[in-house]
Amino acid sequence: MNGCSLTPHYISVYCDTQFKSGFKQMPTNEIEEKIESVIRLFCCLSGRDIFIAAYTKLLAVRLLNKTSISDDSERMMINKLQVECGHNTVHKIKVMFEDIQKSRQMMQEFKNRADGGSSLVNGIEFSSEILTSGHWPYQQIPRCVVPAKLQSVQMTFDRFYKAKFQNRQINYLLSVGSVMVQTTYLAKAYQFQLSFYQASIVCLFNDQDKMTYSQI
Repeated sequence: MNGCSLTPHYISVYCDTQFKSGFKQMPTNEIEEKIESVIRLFCCLSGRDIFIAAYTKLLAVRLLNKTSISDDSERMMINKLQVECGHNTVHKIKVMFEDIQKSRQMMQEFKNRADGGSSLVNGIEFSSEILTSGHWPYQQIPRCVVPAKLQSVQMTFDRFYKAKFQNRQINYLLSVGSVMVQTTYLAKAYQFQLSFYQASIVCLFNDQDKMTYSQI
C-alpha cells in the first residue's frame, strides 16, 4: 500500500465520495464500520500528513458547498482521527467544522437584524460563511471589483459584523463563492449558478450590451 505515493490521496477521495453520497440512507452502525475501516488503513499509512492535508481540502469544499450528507458522520470521522493523531493534528479540521456551525447562527442573526427575518437582504438573498483565518486551506485573497448591487449587501454585512466584533477584520474569499443570477430579458426566466468572477462580468452587461475585453 505504501509503495504508491498516491495512496493517501486515493483514500481521501474515497472518504469524500462516501460523505457526499455513499453514506446516504445507510444505518449508523454501517457508517461507523466503514469509517473504522478507513481509520485502520490510515494507521498503516506512511504518508499520514499527506492524507490529512488532502482530507482537509476536500472537507473544506464539502462544508462550503454544503454537499456533506451528515454532520454526525463528519464528527465521527474527526473524533476517530483525533484518537489516532492527537488534538494538534486535527485541530484545524475541528475549527473548520465549528466555523460552519457558528456561521449558521451568525447568518440567521444577520438576516433577523437586516430585514426582519427575511432571506432577502437589500433585495438579494445573501449568505456567508465566517472562516477562522489560518485554519482553512484558502489563504490568498484574490482581487475583484464587486458589482455595485452586491457591494451594497457586502457593506450591510460589514457594518453588522464590525458592530458585533469591533477588533476583527473581514477579508472576502470571493474565489470560493458563487452567485445565482436570473435572466430578465427573455419571455421565460432562466437561472444560472456562476462563480463570483463570472457573475461580476455578467453584471457589467446590465448597463450596456457590448464591451471589449480591455473594458471588462
